[in-house]
Amino acid sequence: MWSLRQDARRLGELGESFDTVLDCGLFHIFDGHDRAAYVDALRSVVSQGGRYFMLGFSDRQQGEWGPVHKLTRAEIEAAFADGWRLDSIEPSTIEITTDPDGIRAWLVALTRT
Repeated sequence: MWSLRQDARRLGELGESFDTVLDCGLFHIFDGHDRAAYVDALRSVVSQGGRYFMLGFSDRQQGEWGPVHKLTRAEIEAAFADGWRLDSIEPSTIEITTDPDGIRAWLVALTRT
């Protein structure tokens, strides 16, 4: 069986480019230097005009469940201020089987400029 593992902060090492990247639950685990490295890595592999779609835990999620750091709208906007056009950022819900109310999230669509 064929398997590939890659550090998301080092996507450029793949030697590939992508028109679309889907991220469900990865961006929100990074903060500080790691977040900047991930966004730089995305910028290096997403073709100009390519799209990045992200679904990540929102700061609107109450309680202790989920990642330690939950994303604010301002953090998302700041992280993608260089080399990206923010097409939309909307409140959303990640549906899970253990909670009928789901998890509060941000659904983000960006275009590489």
